Amino acid sequence: MIPRLLLCALAGAPALFSADKTTDMMLDLLRDVGGLQEQIKGLQKSLDDRFAAANQSAAEQARAAADQTGKAMAALSDRLQKGLLDLQDQQTKTVDTVAGVNSQMQGVTGDLSTMRQALSDLTTAVARLSTQLSDLSTAVKALGAPKADAPASAPVPEISATDLMNNAENDRLGGKLDLAMKEYTDYVSKFGDTAQASDAQYRIGEIHYSNEEWDDAVKAFDLLLQNYPDSRRAADAMYYKGLCLGKLGRWPEAMETLKDLRKRFPTSPMAKLSLNVKPPAK
Repeated sequence: MIPRLLLCALAGAPALFSADKTTDMMLDLLRDVGGLQEQIKGLQKSLDDRFAAANQSAAEQARAAADQTGKAMAALSDRLQKGLLDLQDQQTKTVDTVAGVNSQMQGVTGDLSTMRQALSDLTTAVARLSTQLSDLSTAVKALGAPKADAPASAPVPEISATDLMNNAENDRLGGKLDLAMKEYTDYVSKFGDTAQASDAQYRIGEIHYSNEEWDDAVKAFDLLLQNYPDSRRAADAMYYKGLCLGKLGRWPEAMETLKDLRKRFPTSPMAKLSLNVKPPAK
């Protein structure tokens, strides 16, 4: 019986070490080995009693076999304990490694946030430069045009795109919202193909929103999304469109708009804010 128990334990040991066993299973096996060692001690005592009056040579052989079995089980116990210690050491190293990776990821996230802000600033600067180049091109064409009364292909604007946008921005910041609204509208009408046209269209919707003119704001934001779908203002327009629809009580449309926002612009701050918008409880 004892050899069979030993063979079963030793046969199972390679499988335990080759497979990806958990710490709990190793602890259970250690407890089983301890129980087997106790049984071997009992068998040794039983053999001593049973063979006390028997042939001395047979008793010695049985005792030697029992001793050998006990040593084998002790060796197996040592191997299991060492394996458990190695596993725990690997787990500790893994935790330290994960902590280091998390720290590195936080640093990378901060760098990406800085780069995103720098890219936004660069986009704004490029848009302004594009508008200025458009003004310069218009001025050059005007200088090279003949003085005769020949019909021109397009009327020369009375004010440059840069000046009109600056005037609109200054009036908005100064609280002259009605005048700013007119200037933004004129800008979209005259310079709708420039880089800052989407900014002007967004400001139109923003002013309607601040005046609580929800319907007009929805229309303004829809125009931006229709005419400038790739604009840097598109995510903002979708967010405030959703809010306006909610103000109008059109919650199914509002939630669908915000869902589309998260799908199209998952990394936008507005996508995160949209998660906080919920229909009123019934």
